[in-house]
Amino acid sequence: MLTVLNLPPSEIDALAMDDYWFWCEVAEREVQRRNERQQHLLDAM
Repeated sequence: MLTVLNLPPSEIDALAMDDYWFWCEVAEREVQRRNERQQHLLDAM
C-alpha cells in the first residue's frame, strides 16, 4: 500500500482492520491493472 497507493506508514498504521483489508484489495487491483497495462504495451511492440 505504501508504494502503490502512496499511503504513508502513519496512515496505514492508523487504519482499522476493515479499512486495512479494503485498501489491501484496492492496492492489489491497482497492481493487477498496472501489470495488464504493461503487458499490453509490451505486446504492442
